[in-house]
This record gives sequence, C-alpha cells and structure tokens, in this order.
Amino acid sequence: MHSLANYTTEDKNIMRNILATLVLAAVPALILSACNGNAAGTGVSAIPNAASSSTSHGSRVHRNDTGADLEAGGATFPAYAYNLGNQPTGQGTGPRTPPGTGSLFAAYGGSGNIYYCLTGSGFGRSEFESNNGTATVACQPLGATPAGFGARQDPLDFVGSDVAMASTECCATGTTYNTGRIATSPSYGQPFEFPTIGGPIVFGFRPHDFTTSNIQFSTWTYCAIVNGTIGDWNDPAITADNGGSVTGGVSQPITFYYRSDKSGTSYLFQNHLNTACDQSFGAPYNSYPYGSPSRTATWPGTVSQSWTGPTGGQASGSTFIGASGNPGVLAAVQSTPFGTGYLEGAWAASGNPHVGQASLQDTGDTTFVSPTNKTAVQNALKKVIKSNITFGGGSDGNPLQSSTPWCQLYLNPSLFALPPTGAYPIVGLSYMLFYGNNQGVHLADKKTLINFIVSSAANSIVKKLEYAPLSGSIHKAVLTALNGTTGRHAQSACLQ
Repeated sequence: MHSLANYTTEDKNIMRNILATLVLAAVPALILSACNGNAAGTGVSAIPNAASSSTSHGSRVHRNDTGADLEAGGATFPAYAYNLGNQPTGQGTGPRTPPGTGSLFAAYGGSGNIYYCLTGSGFGRSEFESNNGTATVACQPLGATPAGFGARQDPLDFVGSDVAMASTECCATGTTYNTGRIATSPSYGQPFEFPTIGGPIVFGFRPHDFTTSNIQFSTWTYCAIVNGTIGDWNDPAITADNGGSVTGGVSQPITFYYRSDKSGTSYLFQNHLNTACDQSFGAPYNSYPYGSPSRTATWPGTVSQSWTGPTGGQASGSTFIGASGNPGVLAAVQSTPFGTGYLEGAWAASGNPHVGQASLQDTGDTTFVSPTNKTAVQNALKKVIKSNITFGGGSDGNPLQSSTPWCQLYLNPSLFALPPTGAYPIVGLSYMLFYGNNQGVHLADKKTLINFIVSSAANSIVKKLEYAPLSGSIHKAVLTALNGTTGRHAQSACLQ
C-alpha cells in the first residue's frame, strides 16, 4: 500500500507536473484506490506529447460544419498513431481538439478534420453495431469512463477496434448489427472491416523508482506477476532476471493496473498470456527462484475484452487496480510509485514524465527483447499476410454470415500469440469498421482515408511511432475490397 508519506520529493514534483494539466482530483483519487484495493476505473487523464489545446484548430476546421469533418472513435491501442492522443473532448457544437500534427489523421488529405474520440474497442463497436444514441453524447476526457463520441451526427463515420466482430454481433438475423444498422431506415449495409496497424503491448514502469532503467522479465516472471503469484519487486525471480535486486534489496509491493473498460488491448494481452503462461516451464523456470508447488505462473483467466485476471489485494502483496483506456493506464503508472501495468508501446513512449518499458523474454526463452526494437516487433507480426485472412470470419471462430464476406478481413490473433524466437513476444493489431452503404455521406473522404492508411506515406508515419505497419499484401487486400473486382467472379466494392 502507498500513502502520501511514501512519496519522495521527486515523486511530488512529478505529481505537480501531472496536476498542472489533469483534473485536479484525479491523482489523489488514484492514490486512495491503490491503498484500499478498489478495482474501479479511474478518471485520470494522460499527457500526450503533442496534444493541442481545446481551442486550437487547424486551417481545415469549421466549428459548425456538419459536412466536412469525419466523426469517429473507439480503440485506444492505435489512437496515438491516429491522432497523437488528442481527445476531442466535448460535443461537435463547440470547439474540439483536432488530430495532432504528425499523426495519420492529420495527414490523410481529406476535406475536413477527423474527430476520433478514444473510448475503447468495446464501446466503439457497440455504437457502430446498434443505434444506441451515444454517437452525439459528449466525448469524455482521456482516462474517464466513456459516455459518447461528441459527434455532430449519428451514425459515426467509422470506428476503431482491436477485436474483430464476432458472429454474435454480425451479421445474421438476430445479431446486434442486423437488428441495429441493417434494420435501420435507411440501411447501412454490410460492414467493411479491415486491419490497419500493429504494435507492442508493454509493461510500463517509472525508471526513477528502481536501481536500473532497463528492467527485464522472463516469461515465467511476467506470467507470475499478472496472476498475482509475484507481488513484490524484490521477489527473487525478478532479482534473478535482472542480475540483482531492482530495488536495492528493499521490499516494494507491486501495484498493477489493468483495463477497467471493454478493451481490445486486454483481449490482445490475454491472447498471449492464455498461450504463453499455460505451459510446463522447463529448467531453470521449474525450480527456485521461479516455479515450485507453491509458486505457479499459470494464467487463471481467459481471453476476453474484459480483464479476467486478479483484482484487488493479493496474498503476495500486490494490488490490482482498473484504469480506463491506454491513457488511463499510462497516467496511473506515471503517478504511482512502483506501479506497472499493460499498455500499447507508443502510449508508454508518449509519457511525460517518462515511463520505461520492460524487456521481455522471447518465446524461445533465450533472449530479452525490448519493445522499442522495431525489427523485433515487426518480426512478431510477420505471419500476418494476405493468405492468413479469413474473409467473413468472426473473432469467436465462427463465420459472420455476411452477404459480402469479402468485406470483412479477419486475422486470427493466434497468428501472433506466440511470435518466433527473437521477436518481441506480446503484440496486437487494430481494425477499422466502416458501413458498406454510406448514403453518400463523406464517401469521398472515407475513401481518401482508407487509401492513405494503406499507403507508403502512412507507413512512414507509423514507423516513427512505436507501431508496426502491416504487410503490403494486407494493404493490397484492403484496396481490392475497397474498390471491388470485375470479371467472372466480380465482387462489389465494400464502400458505397
């Protein structure tokens, strides 16, 4: 447990910097929740490096223009590449923050801004699939519980999700999308769903809390941290991984932050844990200081958009606390002595104050790999190529029963659950979802955006951040679906 007395002068200075730009009550609330084991989501906001003020607008912004701007939202995993985390807080009737300069959405080349509200994957897909009225509800600050997207109109132009739609969501009779958007007058047609970018999921930490700025975790160790077996930074397994105690031999309980919202990042993180941690570990990880009859690294949860691991205080001394969105986890780690948690690498890299990223052992149990090693992250996704696409596939393993299955490009996360030796071990990718029938609304700009996302110019932006562009074969498949095909086996364009 941590009280205010545990904070050093440096900690207090960092907290003052955070409070200068965040909601004043957020960090104290977070500290109290860490002490009482409250697993509820926090309202902490992160500090993106390039965030613009809410009254700063690019030259293409028209405050009351309902015709030029694209309205969107959803997944936080890809959002640092999409808009540099510039949350368009509020509603479309007032001024909002445009995407940050240097982001994909700022550079896409359309006739208006793209206002993308970071809400999490589950919240985004829910609005996309069913007409539930959240599109025009105000977009909440980063780290707060999502309530809406702040759009000027319903439906949204598109959403982002790190989890593809399941057969229970689309597209057969009785599914959410069928009774929602397909049944709506006018019908919005079959969905166009395709993968966009990949990236690493990392363990963040505050370097100044430790005796080393380069923390390493073996597979056994990070599995034992996330299941609550290891609850102290001075645990002998962490000490062995790092060639000495990372705390100078002093006991320091672990505070672990997980996603409290329905999160694609949680889904991707648990996708790896469910495979990597449920194994028979060989030497030296089957004996002291690692595994024993009383110390297991087995993952106790499942693969879900909700966190299925421990919550609250653990017998080992660790405490598990929920935070909303990648920005919420980032801010929580920034403000908590000896805190850690899982978040997308680009978000960790955006942290101010600085957040470190642990090097993790590869799946060959031979090498510690940094998530900032771009080649290692790219190699983790090298199986994600066109031949692996399941057209019309659902994330639950069942077909979507879409009438245009060539418009739903699904990549099974088993392709990157256990990356090859030498690659960074925990990665994921994200999707965009558009309506197939757009009623002529923003159609040209939507096509411009999709063409840009799969371009070499977009790849250049992605590579500058802690993301990985997908293969050229995936990009070609997206363009084929976008434009349709002719001839004997003609397929209609997926965006009309």
